[in-house]
Amino acid sequence: MNVLLVFATTMILFALAARLYGRLVERWLGTDPSRPTPSHTMRDGRDYVPTKPHILFGHHFASIAGAGPIVGPVAALIYGCGPVWVWIAIGAIFVGATHDFSALFVSVREGGRSMADAARRILGTPGYVLFILFVLVLIVLVTSSFLAISAVSLTSTYPLEKLGLPQDQTLLHTVERTVETGEGAAHKVTHGVIGGIASTSAVVVTLAAPLLGYLICRRGIRTFYAYVIAMAVCAASIWAGLRWPIQLDPADWMLAISIYTVFAAGLPVWMVLQPRDFVNVQILYAGVIALLSTVVAGGAQGMETVAPAFNLAEGGNRYGPVWPFVFIIVACGAISGFHAMVAGGTTAKQLADESHARKIGYNGMLLEGVLAVCVLLVTASGLHWGEYRAIMCQASGEGNPALAFSVAVGGAMDRAFGVPKAWGTLLGILMIEGFTVTTLDSA
Repeated sequence: MNVLLVFATTMILFALAARLYGRLVERWLGTDPSRPTPSHTMRDGRDYVPTKPHILFGHHFASIAGAGPIVGPVAALIYGCGPVWVWIAIGAIFVGATHDFSALFVSVREGGRSMADAARRILGTPGYVLFILFVLVLIVLVTSSFLAISAVSLTSTYPLEKLGLPQDQTLLHTVERTVETGEGAAHKVTHGVIGGIASTSAVVVTLAAPLLGYLICRRGIRTFYAYVIAMAVCAASIWAGLRWPIQLDPADWMLAISIYTVFAAGLPVWMVLQPRDFVNVQILYAGVIALLSTVVAGGAQGMETVAPAFNLAEGGNRYGPVWPFVFIIVACGAISGFHAMVAGGTTAKQLADESHARKIGYNGMLLEGVLAVCVLLVTASGLHWGEYRAIMCQASGEGNPALAFSVAVGGAMDRAFGVPKAWGTLLGILMIEGFTVTTLDSA
């Protein structure tokens, strides 16, 4: 199955959805550009801050996307490309984007309050109690899952040979891993440390965020200069990662990230969350463009998926029957209730005009759907099926979707453009780590 054919079909469907169905939902909701939003009526310079739509879109997209549209399609690929693609396409248009837009609109009309607070007024105290209990459970599940994924991605390694690198390479730091060869025999394999670069990059971006936040929200610098500074910080962070990769144990990373999120959540939104997302989303935009370009260029050259179209038996043995487990595994990218928490938690408080709600809420979810489809196609075409199963279907039952995606990006970019596999793999790990941390601090 040619990847370009699937991608083109998806883009046509999403373009029609943005043009027709999104506007229909907007009419149903009754958005009113002349109605003052909470960012103006309740402006406090801390959480309620009128924000330019493109900057808010970057914050919102980075927060809702997280690792979900990457990890979900990669894990669900065991069922085959067909079921995953159909669910992403239908779910994003009619369920996910409608949900996100509606949640953002309701929160804005409720004075920027959360969905739980809105439930108190609409459903009464019993509805509020049930809703807040569900939210607490959801937030623990989301943050725990993303925290584990983040720690795994920051410590991922892969054999140099499979990355196309010689033993005397200087691009990556290396470690020796013991690999079982059968009948009790084992040998040492040199692995390249690909996660340390993303870790240093994340630290540099975080340290630079308060300065950019001050320049944007307190000094009011021009948007062009904000983008230039953000791109410079991104480039510097990647360079620093290549020079000085940070290497910690997964447990230490979990502790460090948890401490960071506590402070980031307590500080004014303009100081850390918004500028950090604005900087980090430049890497994510570059990654999305790279995935789009890879799918288009590779498809034009005849690149096809090597994963089966349907693999329901093996997927059922690993996770359970395709119904309902594909819909559980692929949440972000199709529909995620967590997005309502982002909409009410930060985005509604920064929306400068109700007319921006559709562009940010509905179209932001469609872009996440595009990302999910690109992830699916790149993984299905850039990673040999046996290699995918070796990473994702380990005997211990624990797979590493972050590593599978990153290696697949390297393989697909190599096939499409001739880019060395190691460089594409590093881009993949930077993407997944950037998405994950931005979701953790917003959560």
